[in-house]
Amino acid sequence: MSARWTPLVALAAVYLPALASPGPNFLAVTRAALDGSRRQGVATALGVASGSTLQALLAASSVGLLLAHAPAAQRVVALVGGAYLLYVARNVLRQAHGVLPADAAPAARPAVALHAAFRAGLLTNLTNPKALVFFSTIFTALVGPGMPSALRFAAVAMICALSTCWHLALATLFMQPAVRTVYARVRPNLLRVTAMAIGGFGLHLLWDAARVR
Repeated sequence: MSARWTPLVALAAVYLPALASPGPNFLAVTRAALDGSRRQGVATALGVASGSTLQALLAASSVGLLLAHAPAAQRVVALVGGAYLLYVARNVLRQAHGVLPADAAPAARPAVALHAAFRAGLLTNLTNPKALVFFSTIFTALVGPGMPSALRFAAVAMICALSTCWHLALATLFMQPAVRTVYARVRPNLLRVTAMAIGGFGLHLLWDAARVR
């Protein structure tokens, strides 16, 4: 293998475990698939993948390099992201009080516009602290502006493909009847845990942004 492709191999080796570990993106896609329709789950997955692609594009450009060395901009992103995650956590906690029968059909549940599902996935990823850290540090270090343009484009395309495949697979898996049946039984407690996790991410972002540096 040519040495020029080594950064892409290293990027994939780091990105895949980060992609698979549960976090706000994982929770957004699985919740959309379980509580909504197949199309809603797919739209949310595509929104999350679009967020990954956008962050990769920024990190691979001079914009990413500037943001990595701009504490003020990072603080603004953290404040907005933390506030949005707290808003999402509140909505998830409210849903925990609703009842979802085990045999409820997706069509019988409240419909969410596809553009709204896409936007929710996109915003969740853009305010995801795990994604912000990854693209502003590891990605920028491996795929900086000094790398040839072709390789930087390949790195962004790889992030897009991996994120799209993974999140679409999640949406498909959690649309299966057996998974839905189990989910219907554990839904209230699972949503409470989800709200706590997302709220924790949001509070962590706000705390880091509020600390005096």
